[in-house]
Amino acid sequence: LTQVAKYGFAFASGTPATREATEALVHRVAYVRESIFGGFWEFTADMKHADLAYTNTELLAHSDGTYSHDAPGLQLLHCLEFVDAVGGDSTMVDGFRIAAELKESAPEHYELLSTFAIPAQYIGDGAHLMSARPAFRHDHTGQLVQVSLNNGDRAPFLLPPDQMTAFYDALRAFEELANDPRLQWQHVLAPGEAMLFDNWRVLHGRKAYSGRRTLCGAYLNHEDFESRLRRGH
Repeated sequence: LTQVAKYGFAFASGTPATREATEALVHRVAYVRESIFGGFWEFTADMKHADLAYTNTELLAHSDGTYSHDAPGLQLLHCLEFVDAVGGDSTMVDGFRIAAELKESAPEHYELLSTFAIPAQYIGDGAHLMSARPAFRHDHTGQLVQVSLNNGDRAPFLLPPDQMTAFYDALRAFEELANDPRLQWQHVLAPGEAMLFDNWRVLHGRKAYSGRRTLCGAYLNHEDFESRLRRGH
């Protein structure tokens, strides 16, 4: 957890590649957060849900739950099997680094992405979820506490022409940094490598792949993660 707090993500190597062992690992951190995908989940490219995670296509860098009022705080992923597979590299990029670079190079983009609430939605699986928040959310002291953006779940909206152009300019600048290999850590997750990451800070993605790839995992609340860090155990 200390590594997650410092770097945004960390591994628990040597985790047995079973659903049961992974779920036990999750419960060592906190209780599992329920969502429209259930609690602890196992998935492959079967189109079970109306979500690109259930395909084998490329996923660009994004954060989860932009359509939720309280986006999942952390996510744990563990690859259970990777058979006859090619590709599938996981990508991670520090959203706080994106924010810092934009604040330095294009403060007008940073300001817009810190103030305009971007609407997002999820339609499918018997649900229509909607929420809106700035890509860069700050607390009452002005400190950046959350980076939240998923261009694939962005909902339609309309602004006056000049404001719309400014928004797309800022979004383009964000996306270019989020998908810049210079800022990305890339790694093919192997069975035994359980990865825990801060969904309020790190954007994640995946390269396209072929073959059979099965993952399991769960969402956790950010407040529980913060509580464990404060208690030191």
